[in-house]
Amino acid sequence: MRIYLVFALLVSACFSSANAQNATLTFGSQDIPPFNQHKEGGASGPFADVIKAVCERIQTRCVILALPWRRGMAELNEGRLSGIFPLVHFPEREQDFYLVGPVTVGVYGPSGTSKIFERTIGGTPAITLEMELNNLTVLKKLSVGRYGQKGLGFVNCDVAQYLISQEHIANVHLAGDVQREGYYIGLSRKVVSAEVAAKFTQALTALKQSGELATILKNYGLAPASGAKTE
Repeated sequence: MRIYLVFALLVSACFSSANAQNATLTFGSQDIPPFNQHKEGGASGPFADVIKAVCERIQTRCVILALPWRRGMAELNEGRLSGIFPLVHFPEREQDFYLVGPVTVGVYGPSGTSKIFERTIGGTPAITLEMELNNLTVLKKLSVGRYGQKGLGFVNCDVAQYLISQEHIANVHLAGDVQREGYYIGLSRKVVSAEVAAKFTQALTALKQSGELATILKNYGLAPASGAKTE
């Protein structure tokens, strides 16, 4: 009887360990077309497709939730999410995330864009920064001259082109590129182990090397970033 009990406990321990290796990864997603869109039934777009392809490679079940950004970050901080996407890379974010990627290139806000813009203008006194709730508001105000004759909107080029086309916005044109930033997938250090993060990163690298990543992004008119950050 004692031998049987010891054997049963060992089997149980191994089974639990195996389940931990294949635990479900649950992601929150930011609504930022064309990179990712919240639609009825969940999130869709290139980032969602890339994550699904990565999870298939590492044989892990992944769930992608369409959440308002602030709620997503709150649930992430409380340990209810495994990760969130897409994220612009900042050094301070490495304390909380394994930043996997970049997957593609761009900038977004308000937090990401404002930080990049403030870093770019370097406190120039002749420039006034107005924060808006979303990119669509920036483009619409810009189109009707709400920022004045010398006003500029700081929006990711791919996002701007998508919104201009979808919303039929006139009187707006590309003034030039300011800075290129990578979009990453953030895995929570609170929830995801270093081992799982490494497997996720390796799978993304394999997607890039095989050409599958480029194919996924090409379907949305995007191209993969030239480099990939690894942990």
